Amino acid sequence: MKFVFGSFTTLLIHKADRGVFSWSVKFNPVYNHFTLRLATIGRFRRAAAGWAMMIGGFRCWSSWSRCISVGSAFFPQSKCTAIALNSSTHVPGSSNDMLCCIRLRYRSLFFSRNSFRRSYTPTRKFHSGAGRSQKAMSKPPSILVYTGGHDELYSRIRNSLSRLIPADRYTVFHLSAEAMKKQPWVEPTTACLIVADTSELDDHAWANMQHYFNQAGKIIFVCQNRLLASLTTCESSKKQADMIRMAFGSRDSISMGKDFEHFLKKSLKTLSKHGQVNTTFHSKDFAGGMSYSVVLTKAKDMPLFLYMENSAHQASAIFSDATSEQLLAADSLILPESLSRVGVKVTECTPPTLTQGVMMAQDDSILDNMMGVRYGEEIGQTPKLFLRRSEKVAEQGMPDVSENLLPIEVLSRDSDHSGSDFNFSLYFSCLRTRNLGRIVVYVPVATTTMDVNASFCDAIPTCDGAVVVAGQQIHGKGRGGNEFVSPVGAAMFTVSTSIPNSSSLAKTPSFLQHIFAVALVDAVRRISGLDDFPLRIKWPNDFYFNRSHKVGGLLATARFRDDGLLISIGTGINVTNSQPTICLNDMVPEGSSMKFQIEEVIAETLNRFEYWMNMHEMKGQNEVLKVYYEYWLHSREEVTIEQLAEKGIIRGLDKCGYLQVRSKSNPSQIFSVGDNGNTFDMMKGLIRHKIR
Repeated sequence: MKFVFGSFTTLLIHKADRGVFSWSVKFNPVYNHFTLRLATIGRFRRAAAGWAMMIGGFRCWSSWSRCISVGSAFFPQSKCTAIALNSSTHVPGSSNDMLCCIRLRYRSLFFSRNSFRRSYTPTRKFHSGAGRSQKAMSKPPSILVYTGGHDELYSRIRNSLSRLIPADRYTVFHLSAEAMKKQPWVEPTTACLIVADTSELDDHAWANMQHYFNQAGKIIFVCQNRLLASLTTCESSKKQADMIRMAFGSRDSISMGKDFEHFLKKSLKTLSKHGQVNTTFHSKDFAGGMSYSVVLTKAKDMPLFLYMENSAHQASAIFSDATSEQLLAADSLILPESLSRVGVKVTECTPPTLTQGVMMAQDDSILDNMMGVRYGEEIGQTPKLFLRRSEKVAEQGMPDVSENLLPIEVLSRDSDHSGSDFNFSLYFSCLRTRNLGRIVVYVPVATTTMDVNASFCDAIPTCDGAVVVAGQQIHGKGRGGNEFVSPVGAAMFTVSTSIPNSSSLAKTPSFLQHIFAVALVDAVRRISGLDDFPLRIKWPNDFYFNRSHKVGGLLATARFRDDGLLISIGTGINVTNSQPTICLNDMVPEGSSMKFQIEEVIAETLNRFEYWMNMHEMKGQNEVLKVYYEYWLHSREEVTIEQLAEKGIIRGLDKCGYLQVRSKSNPSQIFSVGDNGNTFDMMKGLIRHKIR
């Protein structure tokens, strides 16, 4: 066999005394499928069929004939799907000859020689529990900030970061004390951990940081901490060396022995005498194959810095006794230089400025008949909204935009909106709903569409189904209050819909987010014209390119009203932006001229969302679940239930949208599990729910 990755052909010819069979494989890397062409002569016809079944990992020979007769079949025990199958084409010269063509689509991103071996494993390991050899999911890199519960300090650090790091490359998490101890924040996409307070860190938190450091972690301590205080006051050079080894070095390394103790003794003596120091220690452990670097530096009127690097782990840590005022001073280089030192891309940038919005309805009569709307005054919650019709803007002007006030110019359908980044004409031409999305509020730069939408619903409760779209968000909301990366080129929108008490959805409102997930994937596939477009659902609210890259996510909220529930769903999906992970246009097959457009993606998603809500109401939940299971990543995957310390196999979703799991140790036991509230990976730390 010969493998040429990207696009390859594998040709195998096997000859025997009474027969010959040959087969060729052509791989398409965009859709993870390959086309198998199999030709047999003589008595090897049935053996060749067996080869095809082994490639698919299928065990039942009788299903071969079923595939031939049906023409398309799913191999439930395998990692592939037969999409196209042609048979009964005879090779000239033999009545027993057979030529067939099978197109197989693999679910995994890549396959190797192991993919051609028969699979004996009845289940797949879920990615979060996979070993190092399995390709991890690629999410936007994150910078974690721990401030020991000081929210104001976090806000100041976050504002500083917004001027230093590209908004379309990193997401920032506020790490709580509880999360520092227990949550699975140690993951490959953690670009850096900033620790601004160590006073309340316990042994569990330090152990987590040690583990992160050993996993190629990057840590920046920007606070007065016990390590540096002990280092400068301790009189024993051996104890000083031990402190650093115990912090993030290796206590067993012979390379950090006497020479290192001498380095520290000399450096701290210089610091004590002159108040300044700038020394570097390099050492290599030839036996262990490791190298270490330690830099101790302090300039006049500047904090003390200790930089440590372990090349074996590709890890680094920076300790500084800087005060928060030194750290956040306007001309301070402490934070940018520390970030650069640990490999974070620093770019001096100006955060985008908030802009006013524009509003338009599919038909002007919708706005004319909208009850409760008040023009020329502040309405709603934070941010308050100020609506003014476009014909009055020229003479009366608009108030200044701020985080607490959003002015909105109300346009008619025949208004000139060519200056807007949002193509209203394209959007409305694609919209076919009866209710959803017929009123659009577009804000080029918003705080977050979730807040604007909530204020709109509060100000005009009779306006059901309005959608708020942003070109950029400066405080995009993710799960658990985390920030959501909001790059230009993503479709970022929030839509609200009322669910009456009489509706079946009112009994299980948490299931609505799964209906929306189905709607979005369904919309993307319809726009692309490809039933196997590789956009998948990761439970409960993320969208992935196969298993490899996160493409988007959603967040659903609900609040009670007198006559039912108001459900708001905020969504972000990469459409034209290739950073920070991948976008829909990157997933289009090579050679295709088809391109996704943000307006079309939003409109078609709302079309399908309304459709699938109606299907749920008319035919029940199972009608939605059949499609949901086609789109999701988790069929028969293995998960660990946290408080029971046992493993289970995912069977599907229950009526509330929780995962339904069968116990591996007791297969007769089936129960529902949900996440434990962690804000990093909801498939980690699953806990059993009591369903009443």
